[in-house]
Order: sequence, then C-alpha cells, then structure tokens
Amino acid sequence: MSELQGTSSIPGLSDTFNAFINMMRLWMRDYPHLNRLIRGEESSNRLIAWAVVDFLSDFNGTPPLLGQYTIDQLTEMGFTSLCRYGTAVALIQSVGFLQTRNQLNFSDGGINVAINDKSPMLMQWLDRMQNKYEQDKIKVKVSLNINGIVGEHGVGSELSFINSFYGALVQ
Repeated sequence: MSELQGTSSIPGLSDTFNAFINMMRLWMRDYPHLNRLIRGEESSNRLIAWAVVDFLSDFNGTPPLLGQYTIDQLTEMGFTSLCRYGTAVALIQSVGFLQTRNQLNFSDGGINVAINDKSPMLMQWLDRMQNKYEQDKIKVKVSLNINGIVGEHGVGSELSFINSFYGALVQ
C-alpha cells in the first residue's frame, strides 16, 4: 500500500533524499486518486530522484562553481524551495517530452480531434517555474559565494573599534 501512496524509499539514498522525493510527490499532487486521466502516478520515485539529480547537476554546474552540494546540504541550509522548483522544472521537461511524443491529431469528415494536447499548458508552467528557479538560483549562488568569502562572521572593519569604544563609554 505504501508504494501506491508514493511513500516507498529508494535503497541507498539518504533519509533526507527519500523524504524530499515524498515531499515533491505531495507538492506536485502526483497520487493515483488525484490523477483522473492517467492510471497511477505520473512520475515514479525513481523519475523524481532522477529529476533531483538533474537539478543538482544544473545547480552545481552553474557559475560561480562553489563545490558539489547535495540535496541534504541544500535543504539543511534552508533552500528547500529552490530544490523544489529546480526538481519540478526537470520533471515538467520530462513529462513534456512524453506528452509531445504521445500527441495525436486526428481529422475525419471535418471533425478535428487532438488527443493528449497538453504541451501548451506544460510549456506555460515550465516557463513560469523555470524563470523563478533561475532567479532564485542566482540569488542563492551569490549568497553562498559571499558567505564563502567573508565567512559566517563577516569581515572586520576599523569602524568596529570606534563603535565598540563608544558603546563602552555609554554603558
């Protein structure tokens, strides 16, 4: 039953990674009882895991190159939304390829029927999500880069001597 609910885990992955896969399924609302036009889930746990790996490859490969971050590290630092949007972009691209391959236009006697014509809607969602993801990715990369340069406590300044001295007189 847990397999049908999308709560099964993939052996060899961290608990955080598996929890993220389950969170993605919940966020995308990809459950059999909610998918009225398809049987089962649209994306398997393995396909979601692949999309996470694709997101991480994109994130880690985008300059500035700051090292290889894992989903565990990024979610621990509070960048869950970025991870979610990056993973969703990869998933929607994959679903879009499938939809495009399976589209069938049929015409008979002046009646035109398009079967499985979801590509325009998927492209709209993809454009919106990818724009948000790209903007957020740049902000996070800049933030991580600055943090890597100045550290957690920042860079000292001679003004701290003045302010510290002044603060000591006032107290």
